[in-house]
Amino acid sequence: MEKENLHLLINEEIYLLPQDKLIEDETLDKMEEVQESTTVAEPEPEPVAKQEKAVSEQPKPASKEEPEEVHHQESPHIPHHDLPDSKPLPFAVFHTSHAPAENELLHKILDACKIPESDYKIFSNGFDQSVMFKKALVFVPEAKAFYTPIPYKGSEFLCSKPLDQISGNVQEKAKLWAALQKFVDHLI
Repeated sequence: MEKENLHLLINEEIYLLPQDKLIEDETLDKMEEVQESTTVAEPEPEPVAKQEKAVSEQPKPASKEEPEEVHHQESPHIPHHDLPDSKPLPFAVFHTSHAPAENELLHKILDACKIPESDYKIFSNGFDQSVMFKKALVFVPEAKAFYTPIPYKGSEFLCSKPLDQISGNVQEKAKLWAALQKFVDHLI
């Protein structure tokens, strides 16, 4: 390509400095040499004979009657973990009580609510955010609001004072029972 048409390819302005004049002349000479040479250097492919020789050097079976052993790499053992159901539980109960009397009280509360055993699950390690549920009863020492449904991630839960605090307190049991009757009414 000639110098006068170079402006058609370059969109930026180019400034020629005095010391660049020599470099430009040398660069043009080299470009002309490259244009004259049209051969492209490519690596030579390896001869097929070398590949065949490598294959023939592999040990062959002792007799032709025995089939060749095929080695398969076994995949590593991946442990199976049961993931929580993607379907939310109809009703979940979260508490931290381990005393037999408190657990008995909890079962009496659930029996009084007439929730089928297949529709609820009890978690004894406190509230777990990874559990999906439609409704939940949470026994906690502190809450924003006790005995009032609280919306949570498309579901709702009801906070109650811990089982050890309501087991001997008739007023707290009455508050819980009144709130639970309204709360679980739609489950039955």
